[in-house]
Amino acid sequence: MSAGFTIAQIPSLVGKTFVVTGANTGIGLITAKELARKGGDVILCCRSEAKATEAIQKIQSEFKQANVESAGKLEFIQLDLQSLKSAEAAARAIRQKKQRIDVLINNAGIMAVPFALTKDGIESQFGTNHMGHFVFTTLLLPLIPRDGSGRIINLSSIAHKSPYSVGLLNLDQLFVPTHRLRVPNRKPKRSTLPANRTAIQTVQFALYQGARGQTAPIQSYAVHPGVVNTELDRNLPAGLGPIIGGIAKFMYPYVSISPENGSRTSLAAATFPELGVPNGTYFVPQGKPETPTRFARDPALADKLWSISMEITKKVLGDEVAAEIEKNVSA
Repeated sequence: MSAGFTIAQIPSLVGKTFVVTGANTGIGLITAKELARKGGDVILCCRSEAKATEAIQKIQSEFKQANVESAGKLEFIQLDLQSLKSAEAAARAIRQKKQRIDVLINNAGIMAVPFALTKDGIESQFGTNHMGHFVFTTLLLPLIPRDGSGRIINLSSIAHKSPYSVGLLNLDQLFVPTHRLRVPNRKPKRSTLPANRTAIQTVQFALYQGARGQTAPIQSYAVHPGVVNTELDRNLPAGLGPIIGGIAKFMYPYVSISPENGSRTSLAAATFPELGVPNGTYFVPQGKPETPTRFARDPALADKLWSISMEITKKVLGDEVAAEIEKNVSA
């Protein structure tokens, strides 16, 4: 892939099943479409059933007009990443199908949002970009083959290279137990967890999975798709302030690439038969391996992230679910 991965390089995917989060718009929509075009069955995991249904109909209509033959099946599973109970329910709904999941693509995410807590009391960017996917992914592990062919793709960002010196935040900076949610109005106007931290955590999650995959080889990769013109920019004025955010939102269409181009890195990591890279590799556009920052590669931070993730899981979903996750990871 030295010249850059192209859509034309996607091999036949007939007989394979893919799970894509946030598949109703942007990179996720293009990813789902191109996987199905090559014959892969795709489960679109989205918060809104109406938007997912519209996306499926749009893809099917395009295929019909283009006379695409042997397209894969498209189906919807409801997933709200801001609720760990929803992430658990979505994973269990997929597991009830008792079908092999060849590739899981954790595509959904938010960026530069004003400070908010999820339904579980988790800082919203950490809750959506990491914790929702953490629960969803680890509960799906029994369906992903461990023969070296199964893959997990985690979308991250070049933002993980932003100045970062304080390490991972502590539990009490990320999580407010639900019985303490009614507190005085002292919330900051902007998120206390910048996008660069959740980007680093996404890379760390992939690297941690990759390290564990040395003995039970599910291939786990992190992906920076590029600066892509999607709905991610919608919160820039509110998240970064009216002046900086307004300028950033104005400039975004001029410095960004299309979702079609942005999807190429995810599709490379998900479908290229012989990547020839170590488990846990970080990819940049379009499918080029690159070394992530030393913070992303710090094993102590990765261990801390895993410990915090498990502790939040126990507090929200209970000891039984946490024990199930530990069993899945150790299998």
